[in-house]
Amino acid sequence: MDVLKIRMQVSHDTLRDTALRTFSTSGVCGFYMGLSAALLRQLTYTTSRLGIYTTLLDIGEQHFGYLNYVTMISLGMVAGVMGSFVGTPTDLVLIRMVADVNLPPEKRRNYKNAVCGIFNIWKTEGFSGLWRGAMPTMGRAAIVNGAQLGTYTKAKMLLRDTGYIQNGIPLQFAAAMMSSVITCFASIPMDVAKTRIQNWGQSTKPPGITAMIINIVKTEGIMSLWRGFLPYYSRAAPNTKV
Repeated sequence: MDVLKIRMQVSHDTLRDTALRTFSTSGVCGFYMGLSAALLRQLTYTTSRLGIYTTLLDIGEQHFGYLNYVTMISLGMVAGVMGSFVGTPTDLVLIRMVADVNLPPEKRRNYKNAVCGIFNIWKTEGFSGLWRGAMPTMGRAAIVNGAQLGTYTKAKMLLRDTGYIQNGIPLQFAAAMMSSVITCFASIPMDVAKTRIQNWGQSTKPPGITAMIINIVKTEGIMSLWRGFLPYYSRAAPNTKV
């Protein structure tokens, strides 16, 4: 799902065309392009944000008791920003490994794996180059985690209080499906812009997040900001759990 989402965001292809093109050029393995970077990203970004969020949530409940929805969203945003800063280098490598196929052969980076990609960026773009796109990544993470973690916790409470679903996997599944709709709709415009910035292959400096969003709207239409929504949701929903 991540591969399809990223490739849709850097092209004008539909989901069907992206899937067929990926399969025709690389076979089934093409859908797992950048797997090493994706796994490394989970070990850095995901563990950081979930660990920070649950810790802040526990501290808040111990000191203040019941936390309202706004507080949950705020804690999620703080956790997302901190976790995304840690995971930006691996996210950058993932974007480039997946989107490489959309570049002309002479401009492809051809990273063998995530570790090689990180060292290659460090060598050619400097240590700070590993944090290219850090601001939009952190902005996206603030929206994602604020909406995802806060809404997920609130959805669980509502479902439990109404008595429709009790504790267990059904409750977690239903809450994840509900929260992910809001999360994906709110965050995907920032995600599209972030992907374009991190995959920037021109010699000039990539534009900022605001300029990138404005440029996409002007040249491709406002709906292009939600390009890749279906695979984005399909990826995010089962990944939502606290």
